[in-house]
Amino acid sequence: GFDQAELYQYEQSRELSIALLKEWLAKYKFRNWRETDTLKEPVTDKMRQERAELIARQLNDTGRWYSHGHGISIDILQNELKLKIDDFGSVATTKESIRIYHSLMQDYMDKMRWSGAVHIVGDFLEYAGR
Repeated sequence: GFDQAELYQYEQSRELSIALLKEWLAKYKFRNWRETDTLKEPVTDKMRQERAELIARQLNDTGRWYSHGHGISIDILQNELKLKIDDFGSVATTKESIRIYHSLMQDYMDKMRWSGAVHIVGDFLEYAGR
């Protein structure tokens, strides 16, 4: 009794999220990854792509996460997914600056009736769909 078209739409959304995350990780997160940690071998573009896809698929594993409605802790990202992450929360002044920025941005988005925004250098892109 499940609508096949709806199921197909969910599958396409899943694959799109994997593709977008894979592209972002390989292009930005892994851009300075030059050698492997253990063997100190040079990292190729193919290795970046494969690692990005592995992480994207792990993060899209509904059998593990069950929902998009909760966050994934930095401990899980670092220890289980083996991502190297700068913990901005560990520096009190940086943590406070981020908290203040987030609060101001959230207030501004609420006033503008936006459900989201992406801050880019010198500007931002809004998402006004509610």
